[in-house]
Amino acid sequence: MHPISVLMSSLKVELKYAPLPWIGVLAWHYWFVVSDETGRHRWEVWQTKNAGGSCIGHVHLDLKHPDAGVGGGPSRVAIEWNGEPARRIAEILAKAQTYPFCQRYRLWPGPNSNSFVAWVLHQAGVEYALDPRGIGRSYFAAKQ
Repeated sequence: MHPISVLMSSLKVELKYAPLPWIGVLAWHYWFVVSDETGRHRWEVWQTKNAGGSCIGHVHLDLKHPDAGVGGGPSRVAIEWNGEPARRIAEILAKAQTYPFCQRYRLWPGPNSNSFVAWVLHQAGVEYALDPRGIGRSYFAAKQ
């Protein structure tokens, strides 16, 4: 996996989302974009293992362009973090291999891309409520 500079003052983390193909009115795909001195890097869980970019099972780094949608419409920024919250999120992403579901994916009820995002935020101690269309967002919490 690509290292992240978590000490850089220019560190920024965006939580992005896009509607899924065919069911975008009901379901969104969330991912993180980390911007630091090395560029912009996209972190997400994808339904296919080893689909491209750097990956650990279903967890992918730079599989797609940071701003690319997932086939159901354009991407949008849900929230952006700078400073301490961004650093904590980036630190967890740098240890993505510790995500307990790297080798497992299920659209419903999870674990999926939204389960990964919820796990990262929980591990980083950053509170943010994912939209109900983030199916799988509660999977990790239900497994604790």
